[in-house]
Amino acid sequence: MEVIQVDLDSEISQEATIALGNFDGLHSGHKALIEEVVDMAKKLNCRSSVLMFKTHTKNTTDGISQELLTSRSQKHDILREMGIDIIYEIEFTKRIMRMSPEAFVTDFLVGHLKAKGVVVGYDYRFGFKASGDVNTLDALCKSNGIALSVKNAVTYDDEAISSTRIRSAVKEGNVQLARALLTRPFTIRGKVVPGKQLGRTIGIPTANILYNANYVVPKYGVYLTGVTVDGKHYYGATNIGTNPTFDEQGIKVETYLYDYEGDSLYGKIIDVALLDFIRPEEAFDGVEALKARMDKDLSDIRERIAREEFTK
Repeated sequence: MEVIQVDLDSEISQEATIALGNFDGLHSGHKALIEEVVDMAKKLNCRSSVLMFKTHTKNTTDGISQELLTSRSQKHDILREMGIDIIYEIEFTKRIMRMSPEAFVTDFLVGHLKAKGVVVGYDYRFGFKASGDVNTLDALCKSNGIALSVKNAVTYDDEAISSTRIRSAVKEGNVQLARALLTRPFTIRGKVVPGKQLGRTIGIPTANILYNANYVVPKYGVYLTGVTVDGKHYYGATNIGTNPTFDEQGIKVETYLYDYEGDSLYGKIIDVALLDFIRPEEAFDGVEALKARMDKDLSDIRERIAREEFTK
């Protein structure tokens, strides 16, 4: 799979089918689009691609920092596994935001990116002030002689799957629902960095994770997690929160790995997948009370792992 940086003036020589959207989370609905764009590429004898903005469009249109479900590298991994040939990455600029629907399709998608076919969701909007919809896109694709596929909503429990719905589930600690909608656990990817090493001093060493993506913040508390280190999988107990016992600043993601006997984790990039919510975050009356509760949490989680009382 190739990752190609483009702008509105880029000239691409090879034809491709292109999936359009924000693709935050690459959830079940998004995956339907990806599968369709790969199938369309085979039928049209060209390569499959995704046009992906480097930052969420709301960062520019609404002036907010959108909370994300997946990092850039996670999106790349998922799309590679799904058989996408090319990711076109582009900055969502005010120039793009002000483009007419006609210019976006005719000049950019067809003229510069050599789109042979386009795949979008039923609610896709594009162009200046979101003035273009799927009907606009259909007319423009026909006038330019390229294929178009519009995918209907994918539902779960009779409700459309959306990134907004998944973010709400993560914020509520409902990681089982988030997993069902994503078709995989909500996962935080980050680098293990030195922390205050309090866990080590009380015999419960944890990996302190620093992440760069602006992830949606899960409900504060303790989670049963699946942890991937150097391609190997472990179970973990992860605390997400502010460590109120010690009145620390900022959000911490700290993970104890069961049965890990490898090298030091410092500097490693690891994935922490939230599998089950165990309990809310608490403030304890000192280190001893905290250690007693951590010991109980670790014991309870190990028992859950042994009984497989969660969705892997």
